[in-house]
Amino acid sequence: MVLYEDACQRGRAEGEVMAILRQGLEAASRTRRVDEIRGEFIAIDLAMDRLEPGDICLVLADQVEASLRHIQARLGRQPASVR
Repeated sequence: MVLYEDACQRGRAEGEVMAILRQGLEAASRTRRVDEIRGEFIAIDLAMDRLEPGDICLVLADQVEASLRHIQARLGRQPASVR
């Protein structure tokens, strides 16, 4: 599991959102490792670098269009228009 924190904290103190998410993951039986990363694209890169065949990667992005372009560039695809 890769958790990231960026500038959009929704009124919470720095680190508070990740602490809440980490607490929720404590009982997750299939989660063996949790990394906390500062920066959306760094977190996306780390998650994608760890993917193995059959894995699912869920990206909850604050910067949706920029994140999609970043992922498409990593996959070597032309950016699609986002509506």
